[in-house]
Amino acid sequence: MKRALAFLAVLALVTCCKVGWTQTGKDAATSAVATPTAFPAPGTYPTTNSVTLISATPDAQIHYTVDGTQPSSSSQIFDPYKLLWVGAVNNGDTGLKTGYTIRAIAIKPGMDNSEVATFQYTIDRRDRTAYVAEDILPGVIMVRDYANDKMFLLKGSRKALLIDSGMGTGDLKGFLAHYVGGLPLEAAFTHFHGDHTGQSDKFIDDSVEYINDADRAQVVTLLTQRGASRDAINKNLRNIKDGDVLDLGDRKLTVYQVPGHTPGSIVLFEKETGYLFTGDSIGSNSPGIPDAFWMHLPSSPPLDEYLSTLEVFRSKVRGAVKRISTGHNDHPLEGAKYLDNLQQAAQSVVDQGTSVLVPSLRPAGVWQVVVGDRMQDPNWVAINVTKEGCLFTLPDKIAALSNLELSEGEAIDFSPAQLEYSTSVSKDVSKLQITPTTMSSRYRSLKINGRDAKSGNPYNAALKRGTSSFAIRVTSPDGNSEKTYTLTVTRRNE
Repeated sequence: MKRALAFLAVLALVTCCKVGWTQTGKDAATSAVATPTAFPAPGTYPTTNSVTLISATPDAQIHYTVDGTQPSSSSQIFDPYKLLWVGAVNNGDTGLKTGYTIRAIAIKPGMDNSEVATFQYTIDRRDRTAYVAEDILPGVIMVRDYANDKMFLLKGSRKALLIDSGMGTGDLKGFLAHYVGGLPLEAAFTHFHGDHTGQSDKFIDDSVEYINDADRAQVVTLLTQRGASRDAINKNLRNIKDGDVLDLGDRKLTVYQVPGHTPGSIVLFEKETGYLFTGDSIGSNSPGIPDAFWMHLPSSPPLDEYLSTLEVFRSKVRGAVKRISTGHNDHPLEGAKYLDNLQQAAQSVVDQGTSVLVPSLRPAGVWQVVVGDRMQDPNWVAINVTKEGCLFTLPDKIAALSNLELSEGEAIDFSPAQLEYSTSVSKDVSKLQITPTTMSSRYRSLKINGRDAKSGNPYNAALKRGTSSFAIRVTSPDGNSEKTYTLTVTRRNE
């Protein structure tokens, strides 16, 4: 009996040791680096895409190959600011289907290497003559060309409107005829870039086309190169400006100028639905390419000026934007969330300068400010800028308003560089609210006729009979710069 008990005790000890050894083995397994993942997910895409390699293990180094061979520590290291590209290929007008295989391993000293991950992508390029269409919102058809550029077709009771025209060599007008159903078709261009006006020659002979005058010259050049007659251009290429309304019958779109991406950038807003069509005029943020708001172009203004443009536009639409359709997003963005992120991005540069910038993912050599995670948040924002041109002056020295709103009277056309404004109100109006917004959220002081005011908050102003004047003084964050705006309000006698 004693021998049996002793044997069981030894057996229990051995079993415990084995259990302990097995657990230790599990702990050792958890010390391996996390296997790489990829964004976007492997699969089939219609146009060039980028691939981002990710390891959940902090500070792990990802090595990869693109020729199907086994990756190792001697393979190329993935740089998150130099994305991998899986490119679309055309043979003339014919789109080709191209396959790509990326293999990756993650390595970190003191840990076991990750397992090798394999990612397979297919880029199924459409023919240059091909288009696809789909309903993306009630009453809105999104049309995509071979490069996946976006156009939007809206039908009214009297006419149809095509917003932007993409690129390609196909019969776009014939393709749209199926959807237009015999209605007259007009085209409106959000700006002059070729991926938005590249097929403007398809319509100019017998259809009205709209472009803001600041971008007109480039479109005229394109049309002339494509063989359009001077008579057709003069007759049918028309200016579109802030406040214009495109009346389709039972649908109306209001035009707002939002210069920045180009001098003549415009957006189109349908108040009844809350739909905003923007091209690239407030940016695009497709996550795979990845896209950004290109404000690094030679004609682009500094972000302090653009911030004012954005705020003035938002004050005109008063939070009514529900959905935003851009030139490069596959799905509509959420109006308030995207605009909030865009404004936050611009504001952060105004307040903190170049310290918030990171290298741009595309194109190389410029910088960007980012709000949100492009791999998780569909309403993320990135704005591309140049370091030397992103602001008019240093953040500590910014003394300016970015907007000025009035509760009564004729609307004022605000610009930070314009210092004097006037409006008139009815003789029955003895008070109005003045709402000044400072360019910098770090402003030292804001005073109206010597009294403290708060940026973005209404200031109650009493009006005398006749004319009242208000001096709105902004002091920079460092206290060394000041700017005074003058507002004159006249009470009409009638």
